[in-house]
Amino acid sequence: MSSTIATVRLVLIGCLLVPAVGAKIEGDESTSRRYKFLYYGPMVNGSHYSNMRASAKVLVQRGHKVVYLMSESGSTGETTDSEFFSFVVFNSSYSRQNRIDMYRDLTNAVMKRPMVHFFDPLIVGIEGNLTGEFSLFGSYAYECDYLLGDSVTMKRLRAERFDMVVGDAFDHCTPLISQALDVPFVSFSSFFAVPTKHGHISGLPIDPSYMPERLLGFTDRMTFLQRVQNYLAYHYDDFIFSLSFHDYDKLKIKHNIRPELSTYESKKQASLFLFLGSFGLEFARPMQPNTVYVLHSAGLGSNQTIEADVADFLDTAPNGVVLFSLGTYVYFRERERAQLFVDGFAKLPHRVLWQAKRDLPSGVELSKNIKIVKWLPLPTIMEHPNVMVYVSQGGAPSTYEAMWAGLPIVGIPFFEDQADNILRVVDRGAGLSLDFASLTSDILAETVSKVITGPKFQSNARRVSLILRDLQTSSPPLETAAHWILHVTKFGGEHLRPAVQDLNYIQRNLLDVYVFLFAILAVILGANAYLCFCCCKYLFAKKSHPKME
Repeated sequence: MSSTIATVRLVLIGCLLVPAVGAKIEGDESTSRRYKFLYYGPMVNGSHYSNMRASAKVLVQRGHKVVYLMSESGSTGETTDSEFFSFVVFNSSYSRQNRIDMYRDLTNAVMKRPMVHFFDPLIVGIEGNLTGEFSLFGSYAYECDYLLGDSVTMKRLRAERFDMVVGDAFDHCTPLISQALDVPFVSFSSFFAVPTKHGHISGLPIDPSYMPERLLGFTDRMTFLQRVQNYLAYHYDDFIFSLSFHDYDKLKIKHNIRPELSTYESKKQASLFLFLGSFGLEFARPMQPNTVYVLHSAGLGSNQTIEADVADFLDTAPNGVVLFSLGTYVYFRERERAQLFVDGFAKLPHRVLWQAKRDLPSGVELSKNIKIVKWLPLPTIMEHPNVMVYVSQGGAPSTYEAMWAGLPIVGIPFFEDQADNILRVVDRGAGLSLDFASLTSDILAETVSKVITGPKFQSNARRVSLILRDLQTSSPPLETAAHWILHVTKFGGEHLRPAVQDLNYIQRNLLDVYVFLFAILAVILGANAYLCFCCCKYLFAKKSHPKME
């Protein structure tokens, strides 16, 4: 009898558990599902592509599918990353030669006038190096037009039924692609969060009293006059940034992609905003739940190998090694400029490992302590015990790679965020900055020696490294980007989106509230004034008419 009762109890318990287990399995469907991602960026080499590629590879390693969309003018990734991604290449009359010429013009422009001060981009733009159909910025809208008008490619993309689009925040085509495919998107930036560029779009709080605008050379500790300049710069940059959407608004109308919604408002619809950086180096500021700082390439040194000749050059250096690189887009076209660096490095007792992705101009005479290599696994090289300093243009990825390795920096910025990245390094006491326009071989040698021999630069760089590593919860750090991309793909981004993104200028700044309160105050004061006037009038009238006896 007791065994029968026990059996009945087990059956009843089983019946109760089945729905619960079923609900659990159903709830975990988003965890086990394999998603499809479309990656797009107008820059298909350099740090922009490598940053996006890093997070895409993590997604592939987790079992998801990534398709990389690029123009035929720059489809170099097909040969290097075809084992990871599928590639969709769209047709464009913007040729590969146009792209090569554009990068050459950019190099010539910044070599002639580095864009490291606030109005430098405007001056260079007026000179014609950044504007026009085949310029740096003009080419983005030009190729976006060709993509949206390529019916074969767009039909193929719609057939893929992607779950999420991940696009470079540097241009404005991603929200148009997202709307054309009816797929949400993630904004992926290779820069820190620039106040006027990213503030209103992502919902980040903006405060000119302690958040410096780009290229001003200010830290978060500003004097009165600096705060005045910063305030004016905010409004100027905000206006200039608003002009960058004009061509894309015309594309929305031309291709009938939700023309009722501006590109600016479309860009605010991103499920997530990823920025490159960490508060180990970045100035402290409030963030929103839909904005995340990530590191894409820092902490990857152990996964890379060093060529035997380079390893020997490092291992046998009796006085240490200076690591030198100017990134992807800056290279020497004039012999005199290249020779300046060679002569400066020749004055050092250290070996110099120079990453130069293009050949130096003919006639440059190298000193014996210099070794030039076209490509280096920089994160691995930086962690080598004999590397003493990194001489760099200040690109964000390599700056954070050096800081992660505890390596002090001598920065020589040329354009975009480079001057601001080096400013943050200098503010942390982990390096020094040089002006390319006034640089001489003696200044270069003296500055590099100062950073190497100055104990404060080494110790401050190590401190920044420890902070960066302690703030990073994912290992390697690029796992953070993949985690957040997957999060908004599974659950959407509405729970992260601050309501401030849906407010207009008047609502966001409480101007309507101030007007309303002012109106109430004015009515109260006006009523009191009128009451006083009536009382006074009555009293004066009474005095002017004495009572007759």
